[in-house]
Amino acid sequence: MSHDVQPLILGDLRELRRERRRHFMPALVLVLITLGGFFLLSGLRPDLWHQAGWQLGLQLATWLLCLVALPAVGLGLWFPDRVTRGVLVLAALAAAIGAALGPGLMDMVQGTGPERTGVRLDACMTATFLEGGLVFAIGVLSGAFLQRRGRGSALWLSGGIALMALDAVVWHCPSQDLWHNLQSHLGAALLLLALAAVAGLIVHRRAAPAA
Repeated sequence: MSHDVQPLILGDLRELRRERRRHFMPALVLVLITLGGFFLLSGLRPDLWHQAGWQLGLQLATWLLCLVALPAVGLGLWFPDRVTRGVLVLAALAAAIGAALGPGLMDMVQGTGPERTGVRLDACMTATFLEGGLVFAIGVLSGAFLQRRGRGSALWLSGGIALMALDAVVWHCPSQDLWHNLQSHLGAALLLLALAAVAGLIVHRRAAPAA
């Protein structure tokens, strides 16, 4: 007797996605609480809603990418094709650069920006690493890095964490000094991305034999 297994497979996939959503929603709530606590303690930049429309739009797009799109791919809630994944990566890069550097980019291009100083650990770098570390810990404790077999999922989640920390510090710090934004906002976020990706891959690899 032949049986149509497709409904069974689709049913298993739906159940798997429901299970992953049950892991994702509490973690998302904790992340939002963490972000809210950060803004409550540090405050929002006074010119937040008075920024150029394109700059604010890029920051809002970064929130959408880091809170929804990238985690959805990393957790296996969304399976975009290769072209869409490429567009997501390019959009994340463009949004991050635009949100972090802002209008000061033209100052550097024209050579009219403030004099550069050496790279140093400052409050914005520290905030980026602390915020990113807290969100990474939530991801590990919630099992987010173990939801999919593919190790690439850790890269998507790490990208979301780095963008989240970047947007948080950009919404706190009103600096238009491009060199500060380049090293303490964007640079710190890129370093956080690398550290979170490596740590996420280690967590995924160590737990894989037990999966």
